[in-house]
Amino acid sequence: MTDIYADTTSLPPRQFLPKALHKLLDARDAAYDKFVDFESEHAALLDSSWEVAALAQDESAGAAAMTAGTDPLDVPSKLEEAQRKRPKVIGALKVLASEVRRTDAALVAAVRRELPTIEAAAEPVIGSAADAYVAAQNAADAARHRYGASLLLRSWVTDWAKLGLRTDFQGGIAEASPRDAEGNPVTDIDGREGLRGAAEVNAIDESYGRVVAKPKAVIRSLTNGQEIEIQTDHAAHLVNTGQAEYVSGDAA
Repeated sequence: MTDIYADTTSLPPRQFLPKALHKLLDARDAAYDKFVDFESEHAALLDSSWEVAALAQDESAGAAAMTAGTDPLDVPSKLEEAQRKRPKVIGALKVLASEVRRTDAALVAAVRRELPTIEAAAEPVIGSAADAYVAAQNAADAARHRYGASLLLRSWVTDWAKLGLRTDFQGGIAEASPRDAEGNPVTDIDGREGLRGAAEVNAIDESYGRVVAKPKAVIRSLTNGQEIEIQTDHAAHLVNTGQAEYVSGDAA
């Protein structure tokens, strides 16, 4: 394609823009759509290999004419047609690109003037998301500490069953930071703390030597009718892609 560009400035969703900007936004988008449509309509002429493509068409047309017993020179030339049209198309595209830049600049200038209004519209949404995030994090922290307290029972069982000890159970503790089998917080491969969720649970399970089996489902192949039991994530993929179906009672 040519090196004629009509880049536009990305803006927040329309709901955060005051109505005073909507008309300018629509004008800019309409100018851009017009540019894109015109560019697409004349893609062959604007392509960098336009001349090679036209020459190839003329060569094919000449060969076809000779095979048909007609004069190849009577066939209209695609190259001459492209040479005649391409400058006009490029000139028109430059005008369309200029209009996109003009309308985008007008929109940008108006946005700068309306920034206080945009900020006022955005802050309630941000505040609501922040509140939800904090609430979810508090709930996650509380769940993590309950999980940590539950591990005291596993530690006690391990002491008695595997190590032959007779430790006292630490009852009455409702919250505790999760610890591995050696009583340490779990870390990543670089020795950094901060693992959370499944990563932390799996690391603690592994420290106790627990291998938790992944859930499985029974599916039936739609190709040969064979029933197999595989992990649920693999089963879901095969079902979703139409290669299998769940056996009754095993749908996830």
